[in-house]
Amino acid sequence: MAYRKGYSKCNVMTSSSESNNEFVGNQPEEGKGHLIEEITPSTKLKRFHNDKLMVSSLLIATLITFLIYTVPDWVFLEIPTRNIIHEILTFLNIENSPIPTLDPTSVIPDFLKGGEFPFLEATSQTPGIHIPSTNGDYWIVKACTGMQAGGLLIAIIMIAEATWKAKIQASAVFFFALFIGNTLRITFHLWCVSFLVTQFGMDSETAFYWAHDVSSKIIGFFGTILFALIIERMGVPIIDQFADWLDWIWWRLDKGVAFISGLIWSE
Repeated sequence: MAYRKGYSKCNVMTSSSESNNEFVGNQPEEGKGHLIEEITPSTKLKRFHNDKLMVSSLLIATLITFLIYTVPDWVFLEIPTRNIIHEILTFLNIENSPIPTLDPTSVIPDFLKGGEFPFLEATSQTPGIHIPSTNGDYWIVKACTGMQAGGLLIAIIMIAEATWKAKIQASAVFFFALFIGNTLRITFHLWCVSFLVTQFGMDSETAFYWAHDVSSKIIGFFGTILFALIIERMGVPIIDQFADWLDWIWWRLDKGVAFISGLIWSE
């Protein structure tokens, strides 16, 4: 279970006539003893035993995550992401050309029309990259910005026990790290697609599945852990907050199982 322990200093007086240590006030008699430090558990209520705190923090974090991801269209982040990817692929000698924005008069893929995505994953302004070696167009949609996990981590930063100065600094550093890391991730995906197509003769759809759909899950998992550690180093204990939620859920499930078991097995 995750909880913090506090420490209290107690003065202890010892003498030859006493067999046990006895706790006394803050002012011991001179010449009769010495001070030692006793470590005792804090009487502070465990956070995960507070239903109101746990439920409210979980709901607030969910709401903040939802708003961060759905309200902005994130095109202002998609465009520089696409531009950096274009430059890196060019440096790696992979022919590619940026697609500035979707041409409304051209044939627009169905998934970019907004009909299949309730939160507008893409719009007519969504940037993309064309890679001739794969004969494919790759669109930098909202999900490509990494703000799904980004919104969640920023939400936990906002409700964690830390100063607002630490929260603002952690959010700024995290956002920058997310942008750089996510841009490199997408670049790797597109490089991998081109490599699989040109070197192994794989069709572009299968190559994209392995290079993007499969590998992104692995990279995303370890990337989220890395970002959480960065935030922790900035003085915002988001791992403690997450642990409190898990402890609360487990505590409530355990209490519920014990209660139901008592009803079934009681005589």
